[in-house]
Amino acid sequence: MRKIGDIVSSPLVLLLFPLILFSFAENSWAQDFQLEATVSENQVFIGEQFTISVEVTGSSMRNVSLPVLPELEGMRVLSSTPSRSTSISIINGQTTTTTTYNFSIIARETGEYTIPPISIEIDGEERQTNPIRVEVIEKGQLSQDGRSQRPEIYLEIQVDESNPVPGQQIVASVVLFFRQGIEVTSFQPTAGWRTDGFWKEELQNISQPQAESIIIDGVRYRTATLIRYALFPNRSGELTLSGFPINVGIRTQPSRSDPFGSFFGSSANQRRVSLESEPVVLNVRTLPEARNATTINAVGNLRVERRLSKNEVVTGETIELVTQVEGVGNIPLVRRPQYNIPDGIDFFTPQENSNVERRGMAIRGDKTFTELMAPRAPGTYSLPAERIAVYDPQNRRYRYINLPAIEFEALPASNNQFTSADLRTVQLTPVTGLAVWKNSDPAGSVFRSFWFWLLLIVPAAALIVAYQKRKFDLRLHSDRAFARVHFADQLAQDRILHARNIVNEDRPKEIYNSLHKAVTGFLTDKLSLPEAGLSDQELLEKVTEHGLNADLLKRLRGILDKCATISYAPSGTRADFRSDIIKTEKLISELKEQL
Repeated sequence: MRKIGDIVSSPLVLLLFPLILFSFAENSWAQDFQLEATVSENQVFIGEQFTISVEVTGSSMRNVSLPVLPELEGMRVLSSTPSRSTSISIINGQTTTTTTYNFSIIARETGEYTIPPISIEIDGEERQTNPIRVEVIEKGQLSQDGRSQRPEIYLEIQVDESNPVPGQQIVASVVLFFRQGIEVTSFQPTAGWRTDGFWKEELQNISQPQAESIIIDGVRYRTATLIRYALFPNRSGELTLSGFPINVGIRTQPSRSDPFGSFFGSSANQRRVSLESEPVVLNVRTLPEARNATTINAVGNLRVERRLSKNEVVTGETIELVTQVEGVGNIPLVRRPQYNIPDGIDFFTPQENSNVERRGMAIRGDKTFTELMAPRAPGTYSLPAERIAVYDPQNRRYRYINLPAIEFEALPASNNQFTSADLRTVQLTPVTGLAVWKNSDPAGSVFRSFWFWLLLIVPAAALIVAYQKRKFDLRLHSDRAFARVHFADQLAQDRILHARNIVNEDRPKEIYNSLHKAVTGFLTDKLSLPEAGLSDQELLEKVTEHGLNADLLKRLRGILDKCATISYAPSGTRADFRSDIIKTEKLISELKEQL
């Protein structure tokens, strides 16, 4: 009789049994993990940071890849590379490993959103998490019980004028709000604030922000102004200031005396949060028409005057017509007046120079236009009177400045020809005696003399060099774009030298401001870009069009980002300052070779 149990001893079964056992173990091992995605808050405020966490737990995982975030609508990912933490637990001899990946996210637009499944590869096999729902609400939105909702800490951009005209100064203040019980230890703006359509200047920095206590919707908050900017819209219509991104260091156990008391200190209890303000929309009004006047895009409390460098000039030589605009207002955006130049005068491209001061809450300074004119014939020339329009934003009307007419005399050019009177004074003395003609030796001819040709060639060469030099100098004075390109490197080196000279004075803000101007000034001059009104991001986009290599572009972005942010949280030693000065100098040298 056949024994059923003996089937196990058949050769085929003995051969397949290890494979079946391995397949079962493989399937059990592949399923021996848990994958879960969570968010730190399912309801967040616009501009608030929250965290998406992907947690992988298992006992026998050998290889886990970094999770890949899908496109997130209405949100900004602070870093596409997540932070990672791993924990191991052993219970009853069973080892379990948990790896958590955290993504920091900023909510940018209100609404209800679904975070799509997040992909992750575990031991060569792609897995996905479940989708997660997140609601982004506005600050001050009412809860179900009718109370206003606001986060514990948030940021706002406050402007002193929401309906300006092009060229009018707006003060944009970056204001931090935080609840009682939170201490702010530091703050540092991050790159990415776009001010398209505006010329931007940072106003005098607030060295130690002062916090004030206010009550918002029945909750006590502290508020402090961190940074102020002067913004000048350069066109009419609806313009948007994007959200202002910033990193803030906070502690939850403040000293009661001063919430900014240890502004640059450190503490084991402090943590950093990323915040972003809501975008601000401005409706820029159109400037009214000026009546019978020349407009130069001047807005503010500005004065205009013009003058000649001299009252007499020799025909063919140049004379300078200088127009100066000074006061409080949009100095860098002022345009050159278009004067009525009389016939008979050659007119060259003017030179522009501006000086901007950022003291207090307003931009002030002066801008000078120097125009070269050359009369073609002798005579008296008159530049007619002009009426210049300057818009006064306080009174919402134009103020008119009358420039009087000015004259100059063109004298005849001097010459060295003899007149008939000169000839009458010449005394002719007859020559008497015997004239003897003698043929000189051809070998001794003066035309074969080295000195003859040297004395002939040197003056001619000197005249050619002098002509080219005069032509070059005239172009420097008449062609503004050519002059900017020519002096770009020299101006950048002067600014780097200024930064180097103040290293020992421990003035980091001024050091990095000089380095920032050295780099941006070199690029705008070298590429003939506008001297004002371009953000760092816009400048990088322009430079990218000229085909810089990736490494140089990366270092350029790094220098600009550091210069733009270091002044708000000064740190580092003098050695750090010197190192960054050397890096900037090397960067400009390489840019000079490629541009």
